Parts: sequence; structure tokens; C-alpha cells
Amino acid sequence: MLMTFLRRVGLYALTLLLASMLVFIATEVLPGDALEVSLTADEIAMMNPEDLARKRHDLGLDRPAPVRYFEWLTGAMRGDFGKTILGGTPVVEIIREPVKNSLLLAAVTALVAIPVSLLLGIVAAFWRGRLPDTLASMGAVIGYSIPEFASGNLLVLVFAIWIPVFPAVILAFADAPPSALLAVSVLPVATIVFGSIAHLVQLIRTGLIESLASDYVERARFTGLGELRLILRHALPASVIPALNSAALYVAGLLSGIVVVEKVFGYPGLGMILLQAVDKREVPIVQAISLLAALAVVSMNLLADLAVAALDPRARSR
Repeated sequence: MLMTFLRRVGLYALTLLLASMLVFIATEVLPGDALEVSLTADEIAMMNPEDLARKRHDLGLDRPAPVRYFEWLTGAMRGDFGKTILGGTPVVEIIREPVKNSLLLAAVTALVAIPVSLLLGIVAAFWRGRLPDTLASMGAVIGYSIPEFASGNLLVLVFAIWIPVFPAVILAFADAPPSALLAVSVLPVATIVFGSIAHLVQLIRTGLIESLASDYVERARFTGLGELRLILRHALPASVIPALNSAALYVAGLLSGIVVVEKVFGYPGLGMILLQAVDKREVPIVQAISLLAALAVVSMNLLADLAVAALDPRARSR
């Protein structure tokens, strides 16, 4: 198990390194640089070559790209993502509270979505081919097919305009206490939960149906176990293994969904900061958030791989 752990960690560390290279190339090496952000085209045209060279030196653009990448990566490993181009504010100070808020939104979503998905998936598998299964499957397909911005706007229309019980836009500040932030974030949480449940129910239902058709479950059924106990004791643990990797891959899509939801409701998380940074072409902020998103995806996949290896000895040799 130790060798499996070290092998998986090494593989995902390499993956994260490659992701950091892609982030840097996409934001620093492609045409257009930070100089175009700090100065307008007219200002650049009016400056003499000496002043332009000094400005480029101040932004560190006169150094080779590999040197800038190494300095950025080593700084990021220490938690230092540099400073903003406009204003020179440390990036960490800008993203500290939004990171906490996005993690809070993701944690609440998981606490709600996972139990509900398990319940609906078990119901659908238990009454496979019957009305509960049909309703759960149809609801999952509908929920999975509707993008977050559409379901979010629909919830706003119903529960903020037609039946005004929740605020349509979050007016809380980024440094608001978690309790105050969650009190006005019912609709954003519901929007993400709706899409997450739609995906997870399908995974759980499919895994349970496959497990219920396996030989060892059939043998357990012959011992006289009830169907519900059979699902909970034998089929559900086995169905978790194939669902783990699929659920980890879904995190990548969930991250983009959170960005959209935060924009729709004005939630003070990383999504809002990222969109503002892209609009202002604040490269250091875009780099920091992109690297954190890659770290989240890699970490979730690593945890899923290790969980599968712990549950299934056959996976340890892969």
C-alpha cells in the first residue's frame, strides 16, 4: 500500500507540475503581456524606448520565460502568488477570503448532495424499472441537462420574485462570518446541489444495479437476506469503488459550475474574483486561481485513487 501511495503521489505531482506549466504558458508566454494591462496602447506609443524598457523591467518582463516560471512556481509553493499589476496588492490578500467562501459553498453542497444522492440512488436501484426509478432517473437527466446559469435564474424567478422568500443577489461582504453568508446563500447552494445530485444519482444507481447482478450478491440473496439489507451491506460498498473515480472527475465540471453560480448570485467567492481578474487582465490573480483549481482537481483524483486502492486490492498493482 505504501508503494501504491508513493506511486500515485508522484504521478499526480507530475500532473500538477504540467498543469502549472500550461497555466503559465497560457497567461505569460502567448501574445500580449502585462505591459499592455498597465498601460494603454496610446501610452505605450507615446513612451520613449528607455521608459518602456524600464517599465518592462519593473514588471519582470525582460527576463526569460523559464526564469519567470521558476520564480512564480517556487513562490506559489510558499503561498506567495506575487502582486497585482494594477495597485501592487499581494494576490494572497485578495484571494484569501474568496477561497474560504468557495470552500464553504463546496462543503455545504457536499453535505447536502451526498446523503440525498445516496438515498435517491438506493431508491432508484431498489425499485428498478418501477415508478420511483423512473422519476429519479428522469429528474437526474433533467437536472444534468440544465446548465447552472439556467437553473439558478429559474430559482431566482420562483423563490426571489414570484415567492420572495430568498434574496436574488448576495449583498454580504467577502469577509462576512460563515453563518451570515450561508443565511443569504440558499439559492446558490440549491443551484449547485441540484446539478450535483443529478450526476451522483446516476452514478450510484448504475453502480448498485451492477452490484446487485453480481454473483456474490446473488449468493448472499440465497441466504435469506432482505433486499434492503442486501443493498446496504453488500451492494452499496461494492458500488462505491467505480463511482469514486467518476465522482472525482466530476469535480472539474463542478468547479466551472461554481464560477457560473457565483456570478449569477454575486457570491463573494473565487468565481467572482476570477471573472473580475480576467476582465482587468490581472494575470497574477488568474494564475493563482487557475493553479488552485488544478490543485483541487488533482487532489480529489488522488484521494479517489487511494480510496479505490484501499477498498480494492486489485487496484494496487495498477
